[in-house]
Amino acid sequence: MRKRMDAGDALITYTDEGEGPAVLLLHGSFTAGWFTPAGSRLAADGHRVLTMHRAGYGGSEDLTAGASVAAHAGHAARVLEAAGVRRAHLVGHSSGAAVALQLASTRPDLAASLVLLDAAFPFAPDEPEHPAMPHAVEAAGQGDYERAFDLFFGGVSGPRFREVVVRELGEDGLREAVAGSRYFFTVEGPAMRAWPFGAAEAAAVTAPVLLAVGGESGRLGTGYRARAAQLASWLPHAERRLLPGLSHAAPLEDPAAVASTIEEFVARHSG
Repeated sequence: MRKRMDAGDALITYTDEGEGPAVLLLHGSFTAGWFTPAGSRLAADGHRVLTMHRAGYGGSEDLTAGASVAAHAGHAARVLEAAGVRRAHLVGHSSGAAVALQLASTRPDLAASLVLLDAAFPFAPDEPEHPAMPHAVEAAGQGDYERAFDLFFGGVSGPRFREVVVRELGEDGLREAVAGSRYFFTVEGPAMRAWPFGAAEAAAVTAPVLLAVGGESGRLGTGYRARAAQLASWLPHAERRLLPGLSHAAPLEDPAAVASTIEEFVARHSG
């Protein structure tokens, strides 16, 4: 069931379906549809699945000049409160992982566990310099957001990314993702890079954490493995896992594998 909530600085849309252990899905940038296929599987397999459209994406509106990570986390807390959920397993992909970490560090009472897929922030000092991002930023600066979209996702997910999106979300889903490029490059990216999260903030995360990284990360030269390694060194209860054959687009490339990864970790930490 889709619901809408006025959070003051944003109008937030979220869905609530299924019964069982509560799982809050926090999608990455560009589109609110990242977890749509995996979320349906989780709900069918005995989980209560809440999927929040983050401010600026899908059915939600950012009423500010750019929602901070703290603001996104506050919206997530409000969603859980509105749904009557006192404690949930937080699942974040890419920039959504930052939101999950922020929520777990400031409201540890709400986090039963965290599953973070290809966490995009914070950057690691020893990560490789990826050539795709500067070119994507340059294209966005010229107002060519569709080219910026292709450069970014071609770099982190490979050349067939558009086919993957269409297969799972349809042509409308692809158009939504391309349209989300403007918000990501002009508003969300700067807000995410300004996020102050380090060892001290990570130490406040008391829930167990799974840091999952697409196995194609090394071949594509992305920094997600280095970021996961840095987070693992900071987080007191973290484990790491590679997802073979998958890239940054893992939730759409193989929704069944992603859902299974979430289910296994949630099952170990539900009690």
